[in-house]
Amino acid sequence: MEPLLTLLTRKRAREIALLLAAEGIEHRIDAEHGRLTLWVPPEDTARCEALIAIYDAENRPRPERVWRLSPSWSGLFAACVILIIFLKTGPLTGAETPVKLYAASSARILSGEWYRTLTALFLHSGWPHLLGNMAGLIIFATGVFQICGDGVGWFLLLLASALANWVNATWFSGMGHISFGASTMVFAAAGLLASGGTLRRLLSHAPLWRALMPLGAGLAILAFSGAGPGSDVTGHLLGFAFGLAAGVVPGVAPGKMPPSLQTVGLALSAFICCLAFYSGKGGAV
Repeated sequence: MEPLLTLLTRKRAREIALLLAAEGIEHRIDAEHGRLTLWVPPEDTARCEALIAIYDAENRPRPERVWRLSPSWSGLFAACVILIIFLKTGPLTGAETPVKLYAASSARILSGEWYRTLTALFLHSGWPHLLGNMAGLIIFATGVFQICGDGVGWFLLLLASALANWVNATWFSGMGHISFGASTMVFAAAGLLASGGTLRRLLSHAPLWRALMPLGAGLAILAFSGAGPGSDVTGHLLGFAFGLAAGVVPGVAPGKMPPSLQTVGLALSAFICCLAFYSGKGGAV
């Protein structure tokens, strides 16, 4: 026999011994001065090398595609914005001017007042409604901004929320449905994190049970907090669903979004929000 591998660890020696034994190849492992050496017949050297190479290729750990998180204050900023607007409007029930101008009225949205799909996100009915959504934005939206960047994160959340409100208006067509609140955006953020995290893990070849953990967590959040008394359940479901779709972007992106794209996304998001509120104010004239 001749030595094939030297300086083996006990774990490595045990793995290779089991591999060669399964193939019926004679071998011996000697321990000398605490060093393990694999001995094989000279005529089996090439075959052993090939078997070990195949085994290593099949069992080589694949690095997980992890997100590089960037610090972001955008979640806190969003919470502060809805707080400031609430301090100006006060609790809203349905007959106030802000509701008439900016709430997500199904009839108004379907008649062409698209801006309501966005402006409705900034109105709240009372302190519990407001504080719950502020907490949701600080927790979930901050995660989105850390993963996607501020510009791309804002654009994806606003797009998912606006689409959810528009589809919700279509669902309640002819029923006089009116809704408002940032909860649609909160659930869009939860959906984005759920699908993005699951896709990342799947692409990293993580075990299926581990890959599905973010999705399971998102569905649990939706189930426990998306159907409370007086909640716009369909709005929450649609926000989560469009958030799942938006999560494909960070889920499959190979790396961090470039700064130029962040700038474009941030500028476009700010412009669309300003245009939405301006359109609502103009519609009252």
